[in-house]
Amino acid sequence: MLKSLKVGMIGAGGWGENVIGAYQQNPFSRIEALTDLNLNRAKEMAEKYQIPRVYTDYREMLEKEELDIASVATPDFAHREPVCTCLEHGLHVFLEKPVATNMEDCNAIAEAVKKSGKKFMTDYFMRFIPQFRDAKLAMEAGKLGDIIEGYARIDDCVSVPTSMLRWSQDSSPIFFIMIHNIDAVRWILGAEAVEVYAKQQHKKLRAEGKNTPDAVQAMVTFDNGATVLFDSNWVLPRTFDGLNDQFVRLVGTEGTAYINLTYQGLQIYRPEFEGAFEHANQSTVYVNPMFYDKTTGCVERSVGHFIDCILQDVEPAITLQDAIEPTRIACAIAKSLRTGQVVKL
Repeated sequence: MLKSLKVGMIGAGGWGENVIGAYQQNPFSRIEALTDLNLNRAKEMAEKYQIPRVYTDYREMLEKEELDIASVATPDFAHREPVCTCLEHGLHVFLEKPVATNMEDCNAIAEAVKKSGKKFMTDYFMRFIPQFRDAKLAMEAGKLGDIIEGYARIDDCVSVPTSMLRWSQDSSPIFFIMIHNIDAVRWILGAEAVEVYAKQQHKKLRAEGKNTPDAVQAMVTFDNGATVLFDSNWVLPRTFDGLNDQFVRLVGTEGTAYINLTYQGLQIYRPEFEGAFEHANQSTVYVNPMFYDKTTGCVERSVGHFIDCILQDVEPAITLQDAIEPTRIACAIAKSLRTGQVVKL
């Protein structure tokens, strides 16, 4: 009989809660302890999801708990220390994207993974969304031919960097949202980036005291000759009918793939002016939709895959190299923004 894996959760913010729910309903995992710098938030999540113990210091949790998995959902820039420490304690690690926001931290994590011999997976959950999976299968079957060019957009509402994230100025649209599409497109193409050139805009957020770009556009050339424009902003108006907007188009010699995750096939119209229009968007369709009080969707599938890999002693489909490369591309984009030059990878 397969055992139930004991999980220690590090970080209980908005995305961390999605991951908590996925672990708690999986029959082969159970969160034994949760740590967050905000004790009130930790207690709130512990009560909601029946987690026995809470901490404000993950090191104390590691010393006191007997765990199998550490699930890290700290801010983008704060991954290296908890990940490396958990690996040194002999735990498997499930990490929210990105691996890091600089290559020094990314390489340190990679070395810690190799040294530990433990399972490690970065949660590039777009791979667990049916539309992206089907595009990958179409590419592998030759239905798209050779990719000529592509466009990959993912945007967030301005409430994300101004209200939801206290640390938004320590990240950027590149690492917070664009990196999802970077991973997904690289995966679908089965190709590596060789060159990037990027531009950015600073108008809205800087005026609100946030020193982070409003928007970034990056032209990425891959080693199969394809060029893809990655486009991300996080200043969509609060009135936008959804928290984010995502669209990917890949044009090939034999076919074209369109992925539109913003509009998912359901619209509801009401007579009132405010809130007159609703549609089934990402959070209700593919991230964590609820069916009969159970979370489904890409988060549940991603967490479930990692648990299966541990129990079956096989390597995750998202490899260490898969974790590293999107960060390498994102860092090259950031360098192009700083220098104004084309960056070779």
